[in-house]
Amino acid sequence: MTVDEFDAALAALGWKVSEFCRATGLHRNTPSRWRNEGVEIPAWVPQHLGLLLDVRRLHAASLVPASPKAEGWLVQDLARLYAAYLTPHSGGDDAV
Repeated sequence: MTVDEFDAALAALGWKVSEFCRATGLHRNTPSRWRNEGVEIPAWVPQHLGLLLDVRRLHAASLVPASPKAEGWLVQDLARLYAAYLTPHSGGDDAV
C-alpha cells in the first residue's frame, strides 16, 4: 500500500490519521514515518482498511432496499468477505 492509497482509504472512511492510530493502537507518529521517512506500511494495514471499507459498504447496502438488479448481491459479497477474511489461509505464518 502506498501513502496515497492509505490517505484515500482513510478519506473513504471519513477518518483522520489520528482516529486510525487510536483505533489500531499505533503511535501517532507512525503514519508520519510512512510518509516522510519512507518506512514501509505493514501488510496488515491495507487488509484492515479493506475490511473496514467492505463493512462500511455492506452496512450502507443493508440500509437501502435492494433493487431487482442487485438481488443476491449482498449474499455474494458476504460469501466473498467470508472467504477473504475468515477462511484460514493455507501455509504461511499463523501469527496476526
